[in-house]
Amino acid sequence: MNLHLKSPSDKEFMLIQAYILEFELDSRALQKEQFTAAYRDNELVGFGRIRKHDDCIELCSLGVITQHRRKGIGKAIVKELVHRAEQSIYLVCIIPEFFTPLNFRIVSEFPDSINKKINYCKEELIVPESYVAMLFQK
Repeated sequence: MNLHLKSPSDKEFMLIQAYILEFELDSRALQKEQFTAAYRDNELVGFGRIRKHDDCIELCSLGVITQHRRKGIGKAIVKELVHRAEQSIYLVCIIPEFFTPLNFRIVSEFPDSINKKINYCKEELIVPESYVAMLFQK
């Protein structure tokens, strides 16, 4: 696939922040060190974030640049983030069918940080779909 995954530079992180706003992803408390970025031929094609909370680890702010979607980039980023994580990972999403083949499962019990994320999403990132919490068990 000729995909290279690495930490973004300061300049690349600024671009990621712009895409996060454009894609209406979680833009709270962004830190460059939380991100893994995907590049093809030195071009940014996607990114994802592992955010550490006091009570869990969350995969969030996952995005693939529009013209590069449906090429396995998002899945490659998720696999890399899961591989790097030291413990089980939660996420909140509207597309559980994307994450199920990657061994995430919908859960009804989750840490308080994930409950707050669901409430944030419902109040700030309003979409017609329902938000669900998912877990990748390490």
